[in-house]
Amino acid sequence: MKGKIKLKDVQLVTTTIENSAVTTHYDAQSPGEESGSKMTIQSKIGSLLAVLFLALILFSAGILYKVIIPQFKNLDHDNAIQSARQILNTLNDELAHLVVYSSDWGIWDDTYNYMDSRDVNFINSSAPDETLVFTDIDLLGFINMDGELVWGRWRNIEEEGYSDLDLKYSTHQTIRHFSPENVIANESISGYIQTRQGPMLLAAYPILKSNGDGPPNGIAIIGRFLDQKRLDKIAADLNVVFHKISTDPEALPPKHPIPEDLFTETIDPGNVALYSPADEEVFYSFFDIRDVTSVSLMRLVHPHPMDILAKGQFAISSALQLIAAFFAITLFFVVITLRRIVVLPLATLRDKITSLGHGREHSDGTSKPSHSNELQLALQSFDAMEEEIREHQNELENKVRDRTRWLQETNGQLEREIRERQKTEQRLLAAKLDAEKANQSKSEFLATVSHEIRTPMNGVVGMTSLLMESNLDQEQKEYLQSISKSADHLLVLINDILDISKLETGTSELQHHDFNIAELLNSVITAKSPHATAKGLKLVNELDPALPLWLQGDPTRLKQMLYNLLANAIKFTNKGQIKVTISAALPLEGTTQMVYCCVKDSGIGIAAEDQRRIFERFTQVDGSASRKHGGVGLGLSIVKHLCDQMGGEVGLESTPDEGSLFWFKIPLEIGKAPGGEAEVSSEPTPVFVEETVDDSTTPISPPLQSENISADSLHILIAEDNQINQMLLTKFLSKKGHRIDVVINGKEAFQFVKQQTPDVILMDIQMPDMDGIQATQKIRTLEGEKGRVPIIAVTANAMQGDRDSYLAAGMDDYLSKPVDFKRLIELIHHYTHLSQK
Repeated sequence: MKGKIKLKDVQLVTTTIENSAVTTHYDAQSPGEESGSKMTIQSKIGSLLAVLFLALILFSAGILYKVIIPQFKNLDHDNAIQSARQILNTLNDELAHLVVYSSDWGIWDDTYNYMDSRDVNFINSSAPDETLVFTDIDLLGFINMDGELVWGRWRNIEEEGYSDLDLKYSTHQTIRHFSPENVIANESISGYIQTRQGPMLLAAYPILKSNGDGPPNGIAIIGRFLDQKRLDKIAADLNVVFHKISTDPEALPPKHPIPEDLFTETIDPGNVALYSPADEEVFYSFFDIRDVTSVSLMRLVHPHPMDILAKGQFAISSALQLIAAFFAITLFFVVITLRRIVVLPLATLRDKITSLGHGREHSDGTSKPSHSNELQLALQSFDAMEEEIREHQNELENKVRDRTRWLQETNGQLEREIRERQKTEQRLLAAKLDAEKANQSKSEFLATVSHEIRTPMNGVVGMTSLLMESNLDQEQKEYLQSISKSADHLLVLINDILDISKLETGTSELQHHDFNIAELLNSVITAKSPHATAKGLKLVNELDPALPLWLQGDPTRLKQMLYNLLANAIKFTNKGQIKVTISAALPLEGTTQMVYCCVKDSGIGIAAEDQRRIFERFTQVDGSASRKHGGVGLGLSIVKHLCDQMGGEVGLESTPDEGSLFWFKIPLEIGKAPGGEAEVSSEPTPVFVEETVDDSTTPISPPLQSENISADSLHILIAEDNQINQMLLTKFLSKKGHRIDVVINGKEAFQFVKQQTPDVILMDIQMPDMDGIQATQKIRTLEGEKGRVPIIAVTANAMQGDRDSYLAAGMDDYLSKPVDFKRLIELIHHYTHLSQK
């Protein structure tokens, strides 16, 4: 319909693109169409929100009752199980405590001696009835190795006192279970038993000396009655309620609110079961107490009301009511806000657009809202915008085409940059792999060099030691002592190189042990005293009395640091004295003590410009070819690396021609003396220990001892491909009176063991045809004594992890070359005696 139209019938749409507003279309509607208008936006949105809110409430209720309620049930279920397990764990803890008490009585020299002496004073002073009452012990007894009761007392429940114990306190099967043979074979036995006076917790432990040595002299048994008094105490400690019932099918149920089904339910020993009645108001968790012969003594039942489920249901119901109230209030305000913010402004905007389309002025008053569907009008006006949208679309397509071209160019540039970055990453990865290969090659090189040097060094040190046992004149002894010192110096150099390699690659791990700092200091002084004596020096050591005597850390590494500093001081000091001091650097903080160690000498000193690089590896102050003092400069570098690894710091103070003071500070934990608490020295004055040594020189490597550790003649098989090492081991062991056979590889060793059974095998690792590890694995496959013959690795491999790999292959022990012959004899003696047991 065209022509004149009323202002209220005009529908206009304004579209703004690229900041330009264009009014393109208006349409007319007849009064008749207005009178038949459909629902307004306000009505539709209000109805939709009401339906959505109702659906959301119903969905929330369904989720809460289908998902959350079962979770509350599961929580009640878990709590019931957990409470029963707490009761079971508490009973197990009671058994564990009894084992500790029985070990206290068993591992005691007084108890051990009493089993032989039967001295009544021991019982009167150590085990009177008052002691049993004080320690809450209901039964204490000592049984000898023949199964006879030497002494015993137990509480008489009816008379509220203690009476003598006899071996009829329980059944024959129970007493046989706690026999000395069973207890000693299992180190200790504990469990529940049935006695004449009722159920009891019992523990038994072998009677040994205080240091744990044997042979066992019987067993000590300790028990506590599992009566209602103890059960009530456990319930009070755990704040739980549980009942004791009988599992005897012929016994009538007691008169308490427990379902009768619990008297017939079966359960595996040690397990906790759960019973849920039909009304689901209470869960019952229960478990059986069985004696050591698997006979059921009682059943403990824990009733657990479903409190969590009840509280959860109340919380869900309250939450749903609050949600429904919140949704109703929200719906009311949404409808009111929708009318005020959306519907009325939209109607006003339509009237203003119509007025502007006719060039008329629009009154400033608020227009009455139309009853027509504003969204439908907007859709009818969409066609009017189409033509103008096309114009803007063409413009946008041109812009998109330009932007696409720019993006393609930018994308090409980014792809080139990505390719360059990928090439860079590949180069970096290749460099990383090369570095890792280089590091691996370095480790392999060090292992190979160490093995190849230690093998001939074994011959040098061993042959020198053998030769020093022979009849020599003074001049020959001096020559051999010089050879021995040179060999020891070379071994120190090899060990320093391996140490610095381990420290730099991070394969060196610190140990944590309790050690006596005074003993450690004395061992370092004692080891270096011959070197100081040879140069006419005096060694003095000082230990701070405020420092705890027992510390915890790595005593081997700490000794190595002090040893290196002391060796360095002796090397560069020609006269005077050297003082070693260990003191507390800072007051004790908690369990950590900062320990200060220093070595002060009166030697040549170090210039200030050289002090900054003195801790670098392969560094000496005098690096010329004509230098007076030897060495490769690794000792101080090792000290610095170890100090850094321990979280400490290192430094020095030195003046040329006046001496040097090297120091380091490291944090150590307070340790405990064997069998006691941490000890701290309480002397009021410092303790000085001055070492005065004579003028005689002592060789670094002492000659071999001629006495035999074992007087028995053994049959020893040596698997070694190096002729010098063969001759060395053969001559040394032959002098000890042993019978020796030699093979040159692992294959021959395996064939030899198949034919004969030696007492022990000394196995080299790197051998032709078949190495020592393969030979050991094949020998371990043999049956009988041949597969169990002791095998000791004697090898020049001394890298990190070598010992563990040899033991994992089936070897019994490990000894590195050059061979420490005293240690070799000790190992042979140890394993041949073990094999005879």
